[in-house]
Parts: sequence; C-alpha cells; structure tokens
Amino acid sequence: MASSMIHLAITQCLTKKMKFKDSGRLSLGSILPDGIISGNSHLKKEICDGTRVTYDLEFFREKFQEEMKQDDLYLGYYLHLIQDIFYRYFIYSEHDWNPTIPGNIDRLHRDYAITNWHVVNCYKLNKEMVQAVEIEKEPITELAEFDVPGMVEEVRGQFVPIEEDDSFFFTKEMADEFIERATTFCMEEMKHLSEGKEGLDSVTWSWEKQV
Repeated sequence: MASSMIHLAITQCLTKKMKFKDSGRLSLGSILPDGIISGNSHLKKEICDGTRVTYDLEFFREKFQEEMKQDDLYLGYYLHLIQDIFYRYFIYSEHDWNPTIPGNIDRLHRDYAITNWHVVNCYKLNKEMVQAVEIEKEPITELAEFDVPGMVEEVRGQFVPIEEDDSFFFTKEMADEFIERATTFCMEEMKHLSEGKEGLDSVTWSWEKQV
C-alpha cells in the first residue's frame, strides 16, 4: 500500500514527537511487512461471509502484546499495519482511487517514485535509518518468511533523485497530507493502547472485497 518512504517519513515524524527505545528497530519494523518472501505478513483476512477484507489487528495485538511493549521492531510492524489501513481509506474513500483501470497500478508506482525524493528531502530521511538485522529467531517470523537484507537493499536503492515529472494521481501534496494525518493517527492509537483501551477495530476499518 503506502510506499516504504512514506512509512519511514511517518516513523521519522513520530520519533520527533515521542520517545522510543530503539529508533533503528522501529524503522525496520515500519517497513518489514513489505519484505516478505512468503506468508501473510499483513494478516489479511476475509470477513462478513467473504464480502469484506481487513488486517487482523486484534490477532497481532494479542499475540505480540508483550513484544510491542519491549521491542520497537514489533511496535513499528504494528504501526505499518494501521498506516496501511488508513492509507486505503485515504486513497480509496477520500480520493476515489480505482486500481481496476488497466495501467493504473503501474502509474501509481510511478507516482511513488516521483514523490519518494520529495519525501526523502522534506522529512530528512537517510539510508542509515534502515539496517539489516538478524530476525530468524524472532517470534515475528511465525507470520511470514522475510528477506531483510534484500528489503533493506531495495529501500536504500530508493534514495535517489528522479527527474521532475507530473504525478498521475498520488501527488507530493497528498504525500505530505497523508504523512501528517497518519502520524496523528498512530499517536492516537499508541495513546489508547498505553491507557489500556481497545485498539483500532479491524472490522470498522475493513473494505469491500474486489471481485
């Protein structure tokens, strides 16, 4: 869903507003769900008799509640999931994105490439934010198989200037708006969890299954 640079920018904004134990593991966690080889890293599931889809946030919170408190890798991973849920709402519900039109997916990925360099500069991102670490013995690998070195190499390869061009759909302004709103969204979720309140309801934030 959202690009790795968008996730890293939100993480960068969060670290300026809140204290974390390990910003490096937080950053890695914030992009880790997209670094899969196999498995269901986003915990996608069908609900409502197969008519709607969501990410099983409740399962993640229950399974990794202690890890989320102690290890920012797991907190970053969880925040990635809720950022992606919010991103779906942002581009589909608010901006009427239609991925079924032939060529639209490729055009969106081109927009990501165009906006990435803007995000890198605007939010002061750098390659050192993402470091490959060994996670083979981590409980998170029960969800999926990850290629951490490959993912880190790919993300670092996105830190390159690109020739200015007009966006097809996802503009720099949309990127900035989403990063700002998603940062607030994440902070509210962390506040609720720290106060012992219920986390984000995955059913409420579900979306209609595309046929």
